[in-house]
Amino acid sequence: MAKKGTYHGPFFSALCQRLHGTPIRFGVLIGSQAEDSLGDLVFAAPTPPQPGEDGQPAAPPKDVTALLKSSQGGVLFTDWAAQHATTLRKLLPGGLEPLGFFVVASEAGARDLAPLLVPVLQGFTEPMVLTIDPTSRKLSFWQFSGGAKPALRPAQMKADSYKENLLLWCSTSIDVVLPRTSRSSPEVESRDLEMDALAADLRRSLAESLRGPLAVAPCGTAAAALQVIDLQSEVDLSSAVPKGCQELRVAFLRHGSDLVQLPNPEGRPLIRQRCLIVSTVLMLRRSVELRRAVQLLQEDMVSSAVERLLVAMDEDECVPSRAQVALPWRALCRPHDLDLPLWCGDYCMPDETSSAAMERLGQLLGLPEDRFEEAPEHLSERGLLSSQHEGTYGPLPEHDKPEMTSTPKAFGSSHLACGAAVAALVAALCIPMLIR
Repeated sequence: MAKKGTYHGPFFSALCQRLHGTPIRFGVLIGSQAEDSLGDLVFAAPTPPQPGEDGQPAAPPKDVTALLKSSQGGVLFTDWAAQHATTLRKLLPGGLEPLGFFVVASEAGARDLAPLLVPVLQGFTEPMVLTIDPTSRKLSFWQFSGGAKPALRPAQMKADSYKENLLLWCSTSIDVVLPRTSRSSPEVESRDLEMDALAADLRRSLAESLRGPLAVAPCGTAAAALQVIDLQSEVDLSSAVPKGCQELRVAFLRHGSDLVQLPNPEGRPLIRQRCLIVSTVLMLRRSVELRRAVQLLQEDMVSSAVERLLVAMDEDECVPSRAQVALPWRALCRPHDLDLPLWCGDYCMPDETSSAAMERLGQLLGLPEDRFEEAPEHLSERGLLSSQHEGTYGPLPEHDKPEMTSTPKAFGSSHLACGAAVAALVAALCIPMLIR
């Protein structure tokens, strides 16, 4: 039996109308994967245009076929689009990820695009492709299959409004002791291998630390007492959460934060780092098991912690004498008029505010920055740090300041948000306003 999937009807019904008459031809499909279906598509983000050699926006190709074959400054558009999807993956809440791409092309010509999409769809599992007819504005969903003869086959997708969505969230501190990286080998390849090994150790150790006993508390209800979770139970969200509850808080049953110590077989000097993590997971339906939803939340927390701690190691390289490194904090923001609690997160350095995050998120999601809602108090890392850990992000002494205090390239918008790309993006994407 052929797999079926769903798409967010309110958003995608308006998408084709708002793209009409704009130079946008390509973008990322964002959604949730499912084992027994094609997945659920909830959002789409136009891929920023590549800047030309003069730093200004390059003239848009006449159609998507020309776009997929194009390059600017020696960078293929397919590589540029793949980087956009990779960057978005780090900004999305748990449970959501890039599932494919949309293209503005006629339904009749869609099948001819399959070979051109091979480079950009590498690494995707059962990727989806949406074609938007520039004339009729008709939406057509396709499933991509690779191999010797790449092909696009019609996909059965049904509109859904996801009225039973549920937001899971957690705020917790982690405390990690890890070895400083070696400074004896300046080779880039050796350095990259060392950081990859460190990241693997971090993921493994943090995942083990977060497997302890947990409890949940339905938010917005009279009975908000914590209830211990049985992680062996197969109970689904509909049974575990009261009807009408829109948020579920997850808490670790421990005093303070566990100390996580990474292996240090070479006996290197150590660095100890504490980190506050606020994570969210958007569940589109409540037929999912509670333990699976909690697992997604734990995975998001581990990924976020690893990204920040790797930045700490990079900063430690710049200022090796510093006793403590100020980690990036994550600013959660939601597209203002999207009727789902989709809290995207961009990492900010200590000297930045949430407005910087909204600017970068707007560039990557194709929205003006004033179309974002800041996180409420219980989801605001900066607010929690100020109220519970005062002084965490105080001014650094002059001799401890790194050469760059802006957002590191590992976070934010990578090379997509630098210099001319920002100008190109604002010109091409903020005008159509994909969500109103």
